[in-house]
This record gives sequence, structure tokens and C-alpha cells, in this order.
Amino acid sequence: MSGASPGAAWQRPEIVSVFLRERRTVMPLLDVQEDLVRRLLVRHPHPMTRFLDLGAGDGAMSELVLSLKPRAEAVLVDFSEPMLEGAERRLASGRARWQAVRGDLSDPAWRSGLPAGGYGAAVSAFAIHHLPAARKRALFTELLALLEPGAMFLNMDYVAIEGPLRGLWDEQMLANAVRAEHERGGSRSPEEVERELFDDREDDRPDSVEDQVRWLRAAGFEQVEVHFKWAEAAIFAAVKPARGER
Repeated sequence: MSGASPGAAWQRPEIVSVFLRERRTVMPLLDVQEDLVRRLLVRHPHPMTRFLDLGAGDGAMSELVLSLKPRAEAVLVDFSEPMLEGAERRLASGRARWQAVRGDLSDPAWRSGLPAGGYGAAVSAFAIHHLPAARKRALFTELLALLEPGAMFLNMDYVAIEGPLRGLWDEQMLANAVRAEHERGGSRSPEEVERELFDDREDDRPDSVEDQVRWLRAAGFEQVEVHFKWAEAAIFAAVKPARGER
């Protein structure tokens, strides 16, 4: 897929279908990560009337935030038509509270379709790791300009690691997927399950959480912290300084 936009695999309906079908079954510690996201959002004091969901996919993260913030509205940014079709289904009951903007985070012009005004938060889940390092750094700077003073950016993502636990995330995902295949009476071999599960891996460009923390601080964020880390899974958050603090 040389020359394709980062994350281009997610334009393929078959990859999206597998991800949406298997996400809750195969992703390690997903419930724990989502619970921590809830706690971070509840404990952060900045009021949120509107938030950005970057690489929103089928709207799972937006659904979580909207359930916590009954007066908030979501702006979902994604460039995958199959994913946004999934968001239409997932968020159908609250259609007045969200809108989708088709935008490619690999292009600075992703912001051009956004509604005007500041945002009280930004969230992202398993999306930004598709961008190369230079584009991640630029995105953090672009995001700071969009947020209201005091607003938080929260990222739940796949990151690069070194050392003996490298690859553990994928190993656990595969073990979960093979077990699920067996439990539902499927006949596919572990090798067949693996090929389907990791069909998008060529699109991944993970960077270390240490690098991304440094880039967030360089962009101008404060309170930059890693709140969760397990193998290649991480949750980190940062806050735009309140007026007068910088």
C-alpha cells in the first residue's frame, strides 16, 4: 500500500467488519482501559459542552463520553466510510448530539471541516498510532489550538515498546481470538485467525509513549501524564494551560 494515506486499510469494509466484530473479545484489558477513561473524564474539572473524537471509528469512544456528559455534543472525525457507517448505527438513538466530519488526520486540512469554536475536550482511541512521528507531533500542535484553555486531550492507543514484553499485546489478542473461534464452534486454524486479525498491521506506525509525552509538552500542553501502560497499550492525557498560565 505504498503511497497510501496512513490508516488506509480502514477504508476496506472487510477489515472494519472484523475489528468491530472482535474488538471487545480480543483486545486485552479493554474494560479496564475504558473504566480509567471514565474516571479521568469525571475527575477533570473543565466543563465540556462539545468534544472532538479523533479517528472516531464507529463512535465507541464518543458513546462512552456522551454517556458521562449528558449535555455534551460530539464531533467525530474519521476518513473511513465503513467506520462512520458503524457510528451511524451505534449512535442512532442520540443523533441530535453528534456530527461526523470526514477528515484525514494525516493531512493538516483535517481541521477545515470542523465547526467553528473551541472544544472542551478531545479524545482518541487506537487511531493516532497510524500516523508517522512527524505527523503525530504536528497533530498535537494543531489540537492545542482547537481546545479551550483548561481542556483535556485523552489518548488510548497502541504504542511502541522495547524489551521482553514487546509483542505481548499481539500475542494476547491472538490467544483471545483463537479461544473465541473455538468457543463459537469455528473451524479456522490459528494461522487463519491470525491472518484475519492482523490484516491491518502494515498500517501501524506506533511511537513510544515517552516520545509522545515529550511531543505533547513541546506543543504546549501541561499535566502530561501516562495513566495506564500494559505492554503496547497506553492511556496518556494532557491539558491545555488555562489562560494566564503560560
